[in-house]
Order: sequence, then C-alpha cells, then structure tokens
Amino acid sequence: MSARNLIRLVLGLSLGAVLSSSALGQYGTGGGMGGSTGGVYTRPKGGYSSSTGIAIGAGAAAGVGLAYLALRHHSTMVGCVEASSDGTKLTNEKDKNTYALIAGNDVGLAPGERVALKGKKTKDDSGKLTFEVHKLVKDYGSCKQ
Repeated sequence: MSARNLIRLVLGLSLGAVLSSSALGQYGTGGGMGGSTGGVYTRPKGGYSSSTGIAIGAGAAAGVGLAYLALRHHSTMVGCVEASSDGTKLTNEKDKNTYALIAGNDVGLAPGERVALKGKKTKDDSGKLTFEVHKLVKDYGSCKQ
C-alpha cells in the first residue's frame, strides 16, 4: 500500500469516526423495550462532556497530521552517475529512465559512482526528466561496466 493510499485511509476513518460520534448525541438514551425518556438526553453519570469530545476529535486530527508528516517521503533512486554535455545524469535502476541531476553544493556526486539518492522527480520546461537531489543516501562505489 502506498503512503498516499494509507494517508487517505487514515483520514477517511478519522473523519468517519468524528462525524459518527457527533450524530450519537442527537438520540435519547431510551428506546428499545419501553422506558423512553421522551426524547430528552440525560448524560449518564461519569459520561463525556462536549469539551471531552472536542478534545478527542482534536487529538485524532493531530495524530493524522503527525502520521502524514512521518509517512511523507521523497523518492529514492539508485543508479550510476554519468557525465553528459548537459551536466550529470543518472539512470535509475528501477524504471530504467535517465534523469538529469539537479544537485546542491553539499551533495558531492562524481561520475562513475553508483549511488542512492533521495529527492524529487520533476520535469523541466522542455519535458526532460530531472531529479532534484536533496540527500546522498549511500555511495556504493564505482559502477560495474
């Protein structure tokens, strides 16, 4: 299951729980085999107050937000760095596509090295695949030709 689908599932379940809990307050405690209270809700002793329900909802929303931040991740790409006329490029071992690398000064990428990079897949204005490198995850050494 991808992170995007997991986030959608968690958000859907949280929203359903919050909305269904607010609907329960509309019904009286009576019903069933007689003993109706005439539609008047009386809170049982030791029951939740409305502020407790709000706090539970806010806690659930905060949990969903933290789960999103924890599960959000950038693409990781493994391949060999190559020199080209346009700069450096990397052929991804997973999808066999070649990406032009956009690396910051703090990421040292040498042609001929097999590396794992973390970053963001994009396309430039001409539609060429690019990879914006955020971090060098691992240097596996030289590429095997």
